[in-house]
Amino acid sequence: MDSCSVNDDDTNKFTNVADDACCEMIFENEIEQLFVGGDEFWTGDSPTKPYVGQVFASIDAAFSCYKGYSSFSGFQVRRSTQKTRRGLIVSKYFVCSKAGSADNSSSRDDDDIEPEASRISDTVGPVKKKRRTVSGKCECSAKLVLKNVALKGYVVSHFEDNHNHPFANDSEKHFLRGNRCMTAVLRNFAFNAASSNTGPVRAFNFLKSLTGSYAAVGATAVDFKNWMRDIKVFIGNHDADMILQKFKDKKETSDNTFFYEYETDSNGHLTRIFWADLEGQRSYDVFGDVVSFDATYRTNKYSMVFVPFIGVDNHWKSVTFAAALLDKEDIENFTWVFKMFLKIMKHPPKCIITDQCAAMKAVIPKIFPDSMHRLCMWHILQKFPSKLGVVFCAESLFMEKLNKFVWNSSLVPEEFEQGWHSVLEEYNLSDHSWLKEMFELRHFWIPAYFMDKSMGGLLRTTSRSESSNFYFNHFVQKGDTLSEFYMCYESAIAKQRNSYYELRNGDSKFPKMVTEMEIEKDAASHYTRSIYYKVRKEIKAACYHMSLDNLVTADNVKKCMIRDKHVKDKVFQVDLSLSSNDISCSCHLLTRVGYPCRHIFYCLSLSSIEQIPQQLLSKRWMKNAVETYSTIDLVAESNGSSDEDKRKSTSKEVWFEFQGCVDEVSSDVNALGFVLAGLKCLRAKAREMVKNPQMSKKDVIANMFGVKPSAIITIKPPLQSNNKGSRKRIVGPAEKSADGRDRVRRMCKICKKKSYHDSRNCPKKGLENNLSVHQVEEPLNGEDTEMSNPQ
Repeated sequence: MDSCSVNDDDTNKFTNVADDACCEMIFENEIEQLFVGGDEFWTGDSPTKPYVGQVFASIDAAFSCYKGYSSFSGFQVRRSTQKTRRGLIVSKYFVCSKAGSADNSSSRDDDDIEPEASRISDTVGPVKKKRRTVSGKCECSAKLVLKNVALKGYVVSHFEDNHNHPFANDSEKHFLRGNRCMTAVLRNFAFNAASSNTGPVRAFNFLKSLTGSYAAVGATAVDFKNWMRDIKVFIGNHDADMILQKFKDKKETSDNTFFYEYETDSNGHLTRIFWADLEGQRSYDVFGDVVSFDATYRTNKYSMVFVPFIGVDNHWKSVTFAAALLDKEDIENFTWVFKMFLKIMKHPPKCIITDQCAAMKAVIPKIFPDSMHRLCMWHILQKFPSKLGVVFCAESLFMEKLNKFVWNSSLVPEEFEQGWHSVLEEYNLSDHSWLKEMFELRHFWIPAYFMDKSMGGLLRTTSRSESSNFYFNHFVQKGDTLSEFYMCYESAIAKQRNSYYELRNGDSKFPKMVTEMEIEKDAASHYTRSIYYKVRKEIKAACYHMSLDNLVTADNVKKCMIRDKHVKDKVFQVDLSLSSNDISCSCHLLTRVGYPCRHIFYCLSLSSIEQIPQQLLSKRWMKNAVETYSTIDLVAESNGSSDEDKRKSTSKEVWFEFQGCVDEVSSDVNALGFVLAGLKCLRAKAREMVKNPQMSKKDVIANMFGVKPSAIITIKPPLQSNNKGSRKRIVGPAEKSADGRDRVRRMCKICKKKSYHDSRNCPKKGLENNLSVHQVEEPLNGEDTEMSNPQ
């Protein structure tokens, strides 16, 4: 503890309590509180405490020493005035952060403004609200003065260590600005967390859990938020330039396999952009028979529409082929994006599924004339509550009865039409205009009308795009810039593809058989695990739920009439060519989805065929389908040879080595101490090696994005779009009421049933009144369960 010289009068004051101050000596956290001349003073102590005559090689070294001492003691310091002579700094002042006096010229808050003054100001103009600020300055005289001495450097000529304010205690020290710093580790952590849609506050709280306390993080939540704000400010009007430069760099490093196109308006603002990488192209080459195309909203600050091209891979999971951002949902934009898709993918899909967008309906026949256009069932069924009434759809059995015919893929068109009309007549809806319109469009969305068409698993899984949109929304936010959006998009795609690699790795394991049939083992050797489980259901059903109704052989073709107990004893016809093993079934599952149905397996079993004929094996469901059947060669993306690429690569190696070192000694306290001492020594040596360890904030952000904005803006950011889905949908009270699941059921006096309605709003009382309710309900529960994970 440093001593402080006091006279006898001062000593006597320690024994006499004065009215102005409590005169006592307090020792806490190595801080000494003294009373000199009736005033309180605080001084600290530390092994690194400066002293008069101490020599430093530079001003920065002296400030670093003083700053370390202040952080340890519990106060802050700042650089102050200096004197120069012929360009050389001959003296430099470092002062306490509380030096000087507070500016009280505009100390009144808005709450202090008199009402009369407010009324007067209203006649002149609005009063500009001022930010509420506080000042910690209290005219503290503590300081350190340096003087330049030839051949020596800088010497401490004066050191005043008495402060007129208390220091921060241990629980407050981490709030001091000198003890807070967004280090490279914290900056990278906050930046990488943002790519997974984790905000700065959540990232800060997560680090707190990792480090054990808020003080150990080294920064506050506000510092994290300010850092993310600085990133957005850094991007600014360079947003479009940065993402296009990013695409240009990716194209160069991928040997031109990365494809992108963009267009601007007459004023140079970006209006649309399309991109597709090599893996997306290879996936489309194998799984591109059916494509789902749907718009996603609120993914960026410009309200541009995000439109991914989605398919189904050989694991029954969503796969992204390409994507685009459009400023408008109109014919011009859809024409352009479909042309770009066809340009890079070389061939159109066999079937494309969209919502009821009029612009898409007009464009698809022109760009993809040979493709089959189908409407998304999920989007259409979602509209039923808004057209028929929320309460009516929620509490009547109308939707349940109608779904039996809408979703049934085993019905023929005549059976569907008969069932549709019967349900509508039962509820007096035969003359409903919207239902009539949907019936006229039945060829575009009812499975019964394209049950013999190849749908690649998208016949009943109609919400594939909607689920993918939900998936992408876990990574992006509506306030993201284009550069941030693409960074989040890359994270989403990386997760999607990692799930694919994980499933592909699992295909090497052989699943457990549920039957003794050799054909099941053959199926397990060909199909991926996910598809095998679907095929196994068909094989199992063929064993236990099928029966032969009739068998006829003519012209070397065996015709089996098979009765299916699962479909109300409906009879299906299977034709098997005895010469070529060509086989077909009237249920058309093989044509529609791509793997044999239970009726085919039953027929194969009758014919003692123990292996699936090759012509029945669809390559899109095979193991390693992309690697085996894609005609596009995989080109490894260059890792780059620039200094920045080497720095990132080496930084990753250092991090993993550090983690490995900690893992090796984590159970031994002595070994941990040895590693800690070695790291401190290594850090000191590394600090001496690095000549310029600090990069500017702009350089740090540019390195994170991998793109440095040019001085001149060549492509301006997009203008704010105003599309139909750019705003949140307002949920009405009727929908909230119908969607409630915690309400108590009441006995209705009209229908005599316990339900969520009563006699005032019973569906049987006034169906015509309910038809006019125009609200929107949550999606029906008729979707496939496979869509719960769209990765």
